[in-house]
Amino acid sequence: MGQLEEWLKLAPPPPPLESGQKWHVFLSYRSTERQWVLALYDVLTQLKYQVFMDQFVLVAGEGLASSLGENLNASQSGILVWSARSADSAWCKKEYNSFEGRHANGDFSFVAVRVQDVPMPPFVQGALWIDASDQRDGPRGTSLLRMLYGLQGKPLPPEAVRLAASIDDTTRKDLASIRSYAAGKDSEEIVRLAESRKDDLAWQASPVLPCAAAQALISIGSPKAALAQLDGVRAAFPAAIRPRQLTGLALARSRNWKEAKAVLGELYELGERDPETVGIYARTWMDAYEVSRDRLMLRRSRDLYAEGFAKTPSDYYPGINAAAKSIFLDEIEAGIQLAKAVEQLVGTEPKPGDYWRTATVAEAQLIQRNFDLAATRYEQAVAMAPGAIDDHRSTCKQARLLLKHLSATPEQVARVLGTFRREVDAEDAPSAINGIRSQGCARVLTFTGFSGTGYEDETEVRNLILEELESFDPADTLVCAGATREGIGMVYPIALQKGFRTAGIVSSRARSEGAKFSTECEVVIVVEDTTWGGKQGNGRLSPTSQAMVGACDVMIGIGGGAIARDELDEARKKGKSVRFHKADMNHKLAAEKAAKAGEEPPRDFAGEAQSLFSDQ
Repeated sequence: MGQLEEWLKLAPPPPPLESGQKWHVFLSYRSTERQWVLALYDVLTQLKYQVFMDQFVLVAGEGLASSLGENLNASQSGILVWSARSADSAWCKKEYNSFEGRHANGDFSFVAVRVQDVPMPPFVQGALWIDASDQRDGPRGTSLLRMLYGLQGKPLPPEAVRLAASIDDTTRKDLASIRSYAAGKDSEEIVRLAESRKDDLAWQASPVLPCAAAQALISIGSPKAALAQLDGVRAAFPAAIRPRQLTGLALARSRNWKEAKAVLGELYELGERDPETVGIYARTWMDAYEVSRDRLMLRRSRDLYAEGFAKTPSDYYPGINAAAKSIFLDEIEAGIQLAKAVEQLVGTEPKPGDYWRTATVAEAQLIQRNFDLAATRYEQAVAMAPGAIDDHRSTCKQARLLLKHLSATPEQVARVLGTFRREVDAEDAPSAINGIRSQGCARVLTFTGFSGTGYEDETEVRNLILEELESFDPADTLVCAGATREGIGMVYPIALQKGFRTAGIVSSRARSEGAKFSTECEVVIVVEDTTWGGKQGNGRLSPTSQAMVGACDVMIGIGGGAIARDELDEARKKGKSVRFHKADMNHKLAAEKAAKAGEEPPRDFAGEAQSLFSDQ
């Protein structure tokens, strides 16, 4: 007998439902423990238990107390999930008393499960309770079997204890490995671990571990690898909700919003309306809005988030998104009121080790126009999870839109968005090239041109950039330029709007001389260099220009001076794909720059780069 068959044999099957009974197990919990309870729900349904979990069953508008009472009366047994937030809930005590009342009638059994290391209340201590406080990702092994046997009033067999202990040990170690690899943005090691462990009982008995691996891959910007992982998880756990939620999220992060909307819309229409499902589904409507610009889709997104928050008002995730989407709809006061409701849940201080909660604290402050506090909290959130780059991008994207609709000043925008920019020090050109290539995109599209002197016809340059970007796929292309916001730096906001990832390569002189980096440049590679770029006295490119040429697959020149000329020339010699568009520098800025340097005003505003392309 294989380990999985042995596990399924040891896990007690649900007893037959008697007349009037609909549920084998009734789950009682605070919404803050929803993810843990969802993992429990997935395991129980996989074992063929009929499970009452309010977010999957109750319908908005029904009387909550009467609906819960009816479903409790139609249940064989119950599980009370206890955490720190349960201690302030009179509702939990009331539900416990209901459990006790049913138990006294002799037709109902229940267990309490502690999922955080907090004292159990006196009214629970006399009942059967199980400690799962070391299993924050979901029930497994010993605690799970004790729950199942406890619900049926049976002792745990010795062979079950042995097998469950093995599952506990493997799960604890593998979760630690997944977190460690995620912190280092090491998607290859996460995939390798999942592949090597796929036949291990700990990975077969519950979706906790494979889902943890998939979620880590999504967070560090590898949604395609997550989808490959989730294909097997959904096949192994067809009744589980979490793998389907993560599939929708991975599809959305892969910019495949139509398929994501189909996956999550099916769950929604089938009645799976917990805040996580509703929230990710709402995100796909926001994705649809970004493509179509149809405000009805934006409103649908906001209304879904609001539905999730109304159903579970103690859950900050749908609440903060309902607030943000209200701001995008220019319903500013409604957004602020929702943000204040979320602040009552999350407070104003960072939550150590919890990226999303701390980012939510920041966003609630941003919506209330407390820009400095918001920036501080965003900075703290990013520092908590340096490897979660795709989570940072998602948070930054929403912050950027909020700042626009809140009419923030340029200084406020720079303060908030600057907290998301990653600056990477490179000691030489090869290090800078590796820094660009490590961003995980198959192709690097580099733009070069005028910088401080800007462009005479910015509309024409904008159109040229858009025309060039149309030839590339945002899903696998990194857009690179010189990191600063002037001149060709206008490519950054355009590229981000089109869904591209962005990076910049710049000389260390820019930092030492106080140059302002673009707030839309997500990663800045700062190359140790005493020059601004171009050819040095020995005829070789400076380290910064070496990196610009070496990192690119395609280089697009739009006008440009001597540095752009030297980079375009070297790129052609190295066999790179090079294209050039004529464009004048800004006449007024060029004249002012010359006057400041004590030079004659220029008579030709085309720039030195054009000399390479005289035949155009």
